[in-house]
Amino acid sequence: MKKNPEIVVASGKGGTGKTTISSFLITFLWKKGLSVVGVDADVEAPDLVIALGDHREVSRETIIDSKVAVIDYNSCSNCGECYKACQFNAIEWVNKPIVIQELCEGCGVCSYVCPEKAIKMKLVETGDLIVYETKYAPIVTGELRIGRKHSGKLVEMLRERAGKIKNKGLVIIDAAAGTGCPVISSIVGADYLIIVVEPTPQSLRTAGKIADIGNFFNTAMGVVVNKYDLNPSFVQHVKKWANERKIEFLGQVPYDENVVRAYVNAKSLLEYAPNSPATKSLEKILNAWFEKLFEEEA
Repeated sequence: MKKNPEIVVASGKGGTGKTTISSFLITFLWKKGLSVVGVDADVEAPDLVIALGDHREVSRETIIDSKVAVIDYNSCSNCGECYKACQFNAIEWVNKPIVIQELCEGCGVCSYVCPEKAIKMKLVETGDLIVYETKYAPIVTGELRIGRKHSGKLVEMLRERAGKIKNKGLVIIDAAAGTGCPVISSIVGADYLIIVVEPTPQSLRTAGKIADIGNFFNTAMGVVVNKYDLNPSFVQHVKKWANERKIEFLGQVPYDENVVRAYVNAKSLLEYAPNSPATKSLEKILNAWFEKLFEEEA
């Protein structure tokens, strides 16, 4: 493992506790005296800084990297070719073609088929790239504009910005839920992928899709079962699943109301409840994982 690896925490569905584990990993590394940078790659609903408690915005940059179709009605002949060609239902017909910018993918097909060349592609705001300061680490995140695409590209920009932070150390990427573009952009090129699952068949099924992405990019992987005591017998299914896929079983974390209370009190779990069941379990898991992660370097 390289000196300052990129670690991704992902899950196939929302609500598994992915951000809880991402934020705890950042505080765990901080407690060890290591430099770390966090990346909140859920640009549609970022919340990593909330899980870390007090935070302050350091910088904000507007990213203009998306395209939408714009129709010049002075040249438009109302032929309807653009309306028929759009596969995303981003053009409505109300006596003339009207572009719904929130649905436009910016593919440019409408401009290609327009015989009058009345449609141009216009650059618009994709979203913001934001850097926060927290007690534990700087956090790089983004806010995607409503209806805008290119979330994967924005995540790529977040990772690039994190890499430019002075004395960055390890990079912890809190991926978006699911398996879409921002998740793929989070995993590609990363050094290790922690998959978080709940003790349910649905969570394990979607985790399989995350594992497929990890395998495609030859990423080392481990799995954590969160809230395992809600269905203890299911842990054996996860262990079997991990063994079949050659994924390291990292451990299991109990359901703990202190996690919610920490959020409500705007504090990290490690600071709010250092002796809680979830904290103790996560520290045990991460201590063992941390030693294995760097044993090659030693």
